[in-house]
Amino acid sequence: MEQKGEFFNLFKIKSFLIFAFSQAFSLFGDKLDYMALLAMIAFLSQRYNWEASKGISYLSVVITLPTILFGNFAGVLVDRWDKRRVLIFCDLMRACLVLTIPLFVLEIGNLFLVYFVAFFIFLFGLFFNTARLAVIPTLVAPRRLLAANSFISFIGRVATFLGVLFGGVIVDLTFWRRIGIRYSWSAGFYIDSLTYWVSVFSLLYIFRHHLRLRLPKKENILTQGKDLVEIVGTNLKKLLINLREGYSLIFSLPPVSFTFASTIALVLFGAGIFVLYIPIIQNLPPPSVRIGGEAGLGLGTRGVGFLGAIGSIGLILSSLSYGILGHKIGKRIIVILSLFSLGMIAILSSLTHSPLLPFILAFLGGLFLSPLFIAQDTILQENVPKEVRGRIFSTREWLLHLFFGIFAFVLGQLTTFFRKRDLLLVVGIIVSLSALLLLFLKRENGRHSPSL
Repeated sequence: MEQKGEFFNLFKIKSFLIFAFSQAFSLFGDKLDYMALLAMIAFLSQRYNWEASKGISYLSVVITLPTILFGNFAGVLVDRWDKRRVLIFCDLMRACLVLTIPLFVLEIGNLFLVYFVAFFIFLFGLFFNTARLAVIPTLVAPRRLLAANSFISFIGRVATFLGVLFGGVIVDLTFWRRIGIRYSWSAGFYIDSLTYWVSVFSLLYIFRHHLRLRLPKKENILTQGKDLVEIVGTNLKKLLINLREGYSLIFSLPPVSFTFASTIALVLFGAGIFVLYIPIIQNLPPPSVRIGGEAGLGLGTRGVGFLGAIGSIGLILSSLSYGILGHKIGKRIIVILSLFSLGMIAILSSLTHSPLLPFILAFLGGLFLSPLFIAQDTILQENVPKEVRGRIFSTREWLLHLFFGIFAFVLGQLTTFFRKRDLLLVVGIIVSLSALLLLFLKRENGRHSPSL
């Protein structure tokens, strides 16, 4: 009853509610931004006869680069700055930068300028998300932190789901032409910018009594510059140490090497779906496809959004069911079965031309993903010594982004020589064979590993 009381007491805290709903609005805009970028790449591929998979592969690299380059420094830097100012500055920059994307595409026609801008949008997003959770304790009393985090997590997931579900519809609407927006995908960027402005003004209102306009002194700028160089250098050394220790632990503990190997296979699956299958979903079906182009399902960007939403439902359902029934099946068996099933889903996706089957496969993909993630995390938690556990998880996160960027880039380049469906078929076969190889390794190491 106490927790319930604290949860509903949150609705009495005006500043917290404004913060929570403005951030949910901003999260909705983030997902809309993803959909707008995908729709923009599809538009350019049709207009200039470009290969959409290459465009998406470059976008994948841009998305992962901020985490690869700055993920290990962001937390340290944010702790040294005023987190409230970080939030406002990051969303202010994102609000302005997002508006430049349609300009660069429609007026200049330079997609690489878009990638340059997108890099900074995702970089500011990295710092924003790092500071966001650190600000919550300043808005509610300590006894309400659990309820506050639960509430923000809940509405954040709802906003993400709605952004994926309706984002594709919004950027495909013909309505925008009636109000002067010639290309519907550009409306996604305008709305996304609006969500950032809502966040900026909400944050300014919440922290209005704590913010004062101060021009930084020259000495402070020089000191902060030296501190920044020192922080980057120190954390770069820590990153190299963590990677070295992580690699030694990965190869010395079979359960850990098993988990990392399955993570790499999972990343290959994700890169294949993102780079290869999204263009297949968007591309026109056989009667309408351009000469020399590869036929798709003709579902457009709204189809991508619907598939993502259906996959999210599968994720939610399997998270709940695995939490209740997961103890009955070994965790490594769950990883192997899920990985093999995802490989088969990729294979079926490459072979089917039905516009209905992908929705079933998306739901099944969500069902298999959650148990895989949960089992991987649990295996590491149970087998990694607690004094190095944080380093192992941070190393895995860093490697996950690194390999996703590499796989996405390579697959995008291969579309010059091979059909997307053929490449997706190969990806599915590799992922399924990886699962069988992990099963073989599990049996080989079964006598020496703890029962999982």
